[in-house]
Amino acid sequence: MAIEVGLGVFSGEWHEGTGLDHRQTLVESIEQVRYAEHVGLDSVWVSEHHFHDAHFVGSLAAYCGAMVQATERITVGYGLALAPLHDPIRMAEDAAFLDTLSGGRFVMGIGLGYRDIEFEGFETTSKNRVGRTVELVDICRQAWTGETIEHVGKHFTRTGLRVSPVPVTPGGPPIMMGGHHPNAIDRAARIADRFCMDAGTDSEAYESGEGRNRALVERVAGVTRLYREALRKHGKDDSAPALSLNVGGLLHPGGADAAWDAIADAYLLTRRVYGDWYGLPPESYSSWYPDLLSPDEIAQRRSELLLGSVDDVLPVLLEVRDIVGENLHLMFRSKYPIISDEITRQSIDQLAELRTRLVAGA
Repeated sequence: MAIEVGLGVFSGEWHEGTGLDHRQTLVESIEQVRYAEHVGLDSVWVSEHHFHDAHFVGSLAAYCGAMVQATERITVGYGLALAPLHDPIRMAEDAAFLDTLSGGRFVMGIGLGYRDIEFEGFETTSKNRVGRTVELVDICRQAWTGETIEHVGKHFTRTGLRVSPVPVTPGGPPIMMGGHHPNAIDRAARIADRFCMDAGTDSEAYESGEGRNRALVERVAGVTRLYREALRKHGKDDSAPALSLNVGGLLHPGGADAAWDAIADAYLLTRRVYGDWYGLPPESYSSWYPDLLSPDEIAQRRSELLLGSVDDVLPVLLEVRDIVGENLHLMFRSKYPIISDEITRQSIDQLAELRTRLVAGA
């Protein structure tokens, strides 16, 4: 076990005004993955969303396959795939293929999803999302053994089937599960190999109508405590909980002000998207633009992120490491829409330095 630092999240989305068409945007992202490997980062992560004006790439397996082929060492993972939208056999086959092609460098991160339009588009409903996800995990685990699948459930029946290729990773690729509700944490402890906490959006605060994030260290401490309790409940070792933290921000050698100036437009774009997705009234997020927010509102937004140089953000991440332990995987979101390749690569360089110092503990 060792502390790791990865780059997220690659959505493949495209926006007008960047000077690139969608193909060029995707090619640029693959080159950024290659660069992340070059400077020594541990992982890159691809997210899944569908049916939105931001033109997200919905085909995670294809996107990850391109990243795997462009690299030799770095882990490539779903961060996260929306499990209830997928046929479990297709999910198992795609994951087995990516694991085999990469030589064991793939992680299957999955979440439940929450957008009605996505469930409708895949002819299912959110009320079935937990059951479908749990059964999908069982089918995948069986499929990756190379033996015949025998699953009869409420949502899926798959019997007498054998999936190929058999993954090179014994038992198949690691399964990482995300969420924020205590039930999600318990579920991950019970059937997954790792829990992923999204620090980028405080879902509980958004769902209560606040639209703001609480302090990062406070939230990490609470989630880690619940995850340890759930691991013990299910008879698993809780001494080094396998926890991934997807945290938003930007590293910039010029400090926190320079980082905010570089990311403000892109970050508030993502907040408006999430405000819409979480069902906030449009008037509540229509002013979420850098030049429309008050100084106090800007200060609040900046507090939701890790901004600045490595020296600026290292203390809080060392505190997080002390809470979680040596099985912490930091998924740092430095890949934002409408941010230039130059700024993204500069942040990747800073992430490489952060990794070196975080692992060293200084």
